[in-house]
Amino acid sequence: MEYSDNPYGDNFADIYDEWYRDLDNIDAVVSLVLSLAENGSVYELGIGTGRLALPIALAGESGGVLVSGIDSSQAMLDQLTTKPRSELIDAQLGHMVRDMAPGPFSVILLAYNTLFNLLSAQEQQQCLIRCAESLATGGHIIVDCFVPSPDMPEHSGPTPHRSSSRGYITSEVHVDKSQQLIDGVFIEVVDEQAVRREWKVRYASTQEIDAMAVHAGLQLEQRWETYSQDLFTEYSRRHISVYGKATMNNS
Repeated sequence: MEYSDNPYGDNFADIYDEWYRDLDNIDAVVSLVLSLAENGSVYELGIGTGRLALPIALAGESGGVLVSGIDSSQAMLDQLTTKPRSELIDAQLGHMVRDMAPGPFSVILLAYNTLFNLLSAQEQQQCLIRCAESLATGGHIIVDCFVPSPDMPEHSGPTPHRSSSRGYITSEVHVDKSQQLIDGVFIEVVDEQAVRREWKVRYASTQEIDAMAVHAGLQLEQRWETYSQDLFTEYSRRHISVYGKATMNNS
């Protein structure tokens, strides 16, 4: 099959840690991943700068937890290598479906919207199939995504978004509901120069992801709103879904 390329990593590598450092409660992420790994191996798709992988590796080092992963952006991986103890992580450059390591892994982590960085339903389905193939017996796949709203506007912005340490940021978003694609751009004004950081995702509902998982031979084990395991409800705007291999009775 054809694999699409998403330039997200290269567009955001230099500011990723600053902009997204408050996205998650890192301690809660580490606690959940290590509890599921049970001293086994952890593999992260879209490992990026190691924002999550490095804390997991540091916390799991005494228990012999091995952390590895893959990213399509050399710029992201270069950021990872500048961090102390980055040698704990075996990070590979490549496409996260086509070049995924064979495992077996105790936990495979697809952190915030990583699955959506694959820009077609076919690629997302193939990703979950490859994850299932690379999963150890009794292992778990964590899929972390936003919950798309049917009421999202087709266009929003430009609107003020946030201030960075370097300048002022606005954002603009276009939604193609027929293709479930979102095109966005952050425009950062630095020294009166506009720096455009474009991104694109193909979103899917929790029901669609669950159906893909079933097709891959997986079953939903748990779903929460946060890594702290807050209850997932109809009002949740994000889901942390844990899948395992389906048993014979559920396959």
